[in-house]
Amino acid sequence: MSGDWTTVQKIFAGLDFPAWTMVAVIYGFIGWFYESTIFSLGEQGKFMDRGAFIGPVCPIYAVVCTVSYDLFHPIQEWWLLILLAGAVTSAVELFTSIVMEALFHKRYWDYSYYPLNLDGRISVVAGAFFGVALMAVVKWIHPGLSGLILSVPQEVRFWICIAIWVIFGWDMIWTTIGNKRLNKKLAAGYDAVTAWKQRRFDRLNKKKESWEKIFLVKAAKAVLAKGKAINRRIVAAENKLKGKKDS
Repeated sequence: MSGDWTTVQKIFAGLDFPAWTMVAVIYGFIGWFYESTIFSLGEQGKFMDRGAFIGPVCPIYAVVCTVSYDLFHPIQEWWLLILLAGAVTSAVELFTSIVMEALFHKRYWDYSYYPLNLDGRISVVAGAFFGVALMAVVKWIHPGLSGLILSVPQEVRFWICIAIWVIFGWDMIWTTIGNKRLNKKLAAGYDAVTAWKQRRFDRLNKKKESWEKIFLVKAAKAVLAKGKAINRRIVAAENKLKGKKDS
């Protein structure tokens, strides 16, 4: 496809806007998948739909991953990259948590059970984890993923970009209407879709019971239980110190 849009300066994580959109939605899906499987299993012991929207995407992951690449890809020192990326992630999480709670009157995550947390919205532990993950994104994942996306013909990228934004725009509108009950029919449809998604996760959790008999799964759960016990002791000690300080 010809057009002036082909000459748009590459300012989005080293990509033109259609390519950035495709990369961002992939990061958003990876974030949703991680939150709904690995994180949910580790924290709650079951699969859970952790997305705020109807579709399988967490936009905060898309924003943080691409912004981190833009900001930090020139940095060579791995420890500095982890520190800065963790700080940026924490700032984005804090802002997003406040905005989402104001809009939908509920929290989508709570780090109160982690040490060194701020009102449960952010935590040094979570920031460190995401700092390490973003180092991998900046140094290894993004260069390979962006190269793959740029191999897609330009015209195809353009129309995929249009489709993504139309779908995501409708998802944002429908989710807002459903959560705030602004229209009875659309809210009812939103509730029906949410219930359908929950039934899928319920079925997956039933299958999970048979997986827990596998040796490696048992070993992983044992290690996780020990880690949680250590975490609880640290949080208890921190709360005790806060209590002494407050008194």
